[in-house]
Amino acid sequence: VMFNLATIYGEVGDAAQQRQLLEQCLRIDEQELGPEHPGVAMTLTSLGNAYGSLGNAEKQRELLEQALKINEREYGPGHSEVAMTLVGLGCAHGALGDAAKSCDLLQRALAIMEGENGPEHSTVAVVLNNLSNAYGDLGDAAMQRDLLERALKIDEREYGSNHRQVAITLTNLGNAYGDLGDVEKQRDVLHRALAIKEE
Repeated sequence: VMFNLATIYGEVGDAAQQRQLLEQCLRIDEQELGPEHPGVAMTLTSLGNAYGSLGNAEKQRELLEQALKINEREYGPGHSEVAMTLVGLGCAHGALGDAAKSCDLLQRALAIMEGENGPEHSTVAVVLNNLSNAYGDLGDAAMQRDLLERALKIDEREYGSNHRQVAITLTNLGNAYGDLGDVEKQRDVLHRALAIKEE
């Protein structure tokens, strides 16, 4: 129950309350299940991502590395639980300024998600968005644009053309076009994102 409540706090944007509840969950899980249980890894992953939302990427990285070890041992290196942990870990490395490591982790997550869910699944679009940020940080705006165009197609099919996730992807895509010097395309894409956000 406490884990579910923490998840709700995360969904409504109260990462501080989410973190507090997840820290309690972690203590209970480690006592009742043992420190190497997959349930502990799930709590570590959520807690790490809460720390990331609070701007503490170093703590996020630390917790997600613990979770990754448990998940890889429990499920093997190609499981979706491993992929979701890799996504958070890739974001943490990106926030810490290590775009190359972020890119490596996110590419690994992408391969797992495509293998498990197919190349057009909504979870693939999430990874593509995060991977595009890593490529943008590496200065590869063309790859960033290509990944975002692929994510946009998935998002539009999954959510419809006027969903807020589409607007987020469009905003990132507009910025990538700007980095490539295509100001007209940037303007058009950002206008479309703005129209969705204003609905």
